[in-house]
Amino acid sequence: MGSMALNLNEPAPADSPPPHILVVDDEQIIREEIVEYLQLRGLHAQAVSTGADALSRLKADRSVTVILSDIRMPEMDGLTLAACAIAITGEEHAIEVALLTGHATVGDAAAATRLRAIDFLEKPVALADIKAALIRAHLSATARRAHWREVRALDTARIEAQRTIDLVISDRERLRDQLMRSSATHDNQRRDTFMAVMNHELRTPLVPIIGLAELIEDAPETLSANQVRDFAREIRLGGQRLERALSRITEFTNLVSGDAPFNLSPCRPDRILHAIKQSVRARLDERCQTLMLDVRTQRALNTSSDRLQRLLDELIDNASRFSPEASVIGLTVRDDGEGVAFSVSDTGSGMTKAEADLALNAFHQIDMSLARRFDGLGIGLPMAMRIAQRIGGALEIESEPGTGTTVTLHLPPESVLGPKP
Repeated sequence: MGSMALNLNEPAPADSPPPHILVVDDEQIIREEIVEYLQLRGLHAQAVSTGADALSRLKADRSVTVILSDIRMPEMDGLTLAACAIAITGEEHAIEVALLTGHATVGDAAAATRLRAIDFLEKPVALADIKAALIRAHLSATARRAHWREVRALDTARIEAQRTIDLVISDRERLRDQLMRSSATHDNQRRDTFMAVMNHELRTPLVPIIGLAELIEDAPETLSANQVRDFAREIRLGGQRLERALSRITEFTNLVSGDAPFNLSPCRPDRILHAIKQSVRARLDERCQTLMLDVRTQRALNTSSDRLQRLLDELIDNASRFSPEASVIGLTVRDDGEGVAFSVSDTGSGMTKAEADLALNAFHQIDMSLARRFDGLGIGLPMAMRIAQRIGGALEIESEPGTGTTVTLHLPPESVLGPKP
């Protein structure tokens, strides 16, 4: 065969494996010449003399992306080899087959087309042209393998989305039944209002979860890898929001029933504040808000640090939701007589005294309509108040409409280790 120089260093995708060519020809001189030419030009190439050897090599080495085979060979011809090779690899390890012949017939060309052979080369053919055909075949094979992985990822995302939906529906039904069983001790109108708000809060993140899952299920072939990642992220965020809402309701129920454990241990206020800042950072970043810490005491506490952090988390979450974007939320710890006080302050909408008293009622917001400006279940301040009571403290709300709110937790001297300096 003749040869000629040809610059075919075509850019492949960044995640594409290098071309791996398997040359099949019963003529030793031809297969060695092709392999040597390809290897000298940076392609990984190997050769076998029979179709049976080619199938054995293909089963053992899934990195092969292209088979270049002569059609006229004893025992197993190139067309039979192509059919068998395509059948045993599938799309996960997709390959392309290029056929080479010196005596082409119309029947051979038709058979090659039926087998989806990517190229049909007639001898004599320049080695550079063979290389060009093999590179095109390699890019096609790697694209098919990448598409298979994307479809597999879509299927996985759809299954995970369905699991999330099933879990949320199950938990929502359980919570509704639990609330219905305790409704005899609650005002019916307040219960019905809360049920509507709870359904709204749980359904809102379900909309993107279900919608995106349906897109993944109905038209996976139309979605790119970036779209799959974006959809998976939205499904994950929706699931996290649902998980947080359900966790808060369950935690509040345990507080009301007295089942929540409280373990006292020594802890430092500054470490608690820094731990809180880390835990709420992502939520505040979504609204471009900043948490400013002000540590004015180093006196150690003897309290439930986990519950104290949970209390402060609820106060900060409440302050964030009722404050404008890009605002600053303050978190301060200071000496309070012989005790210690933690304060969370915001520059949000503020409340009247009557509204502040109502806000301490469980499952209540100032505006309980579904079209209300601020979302939430209305359990932030009530949960904080119950935690404060369990750790021996008390909540104080200072607020003014249009100015903002400061909520302070007063811990008694019994919760402080060591005297005031």
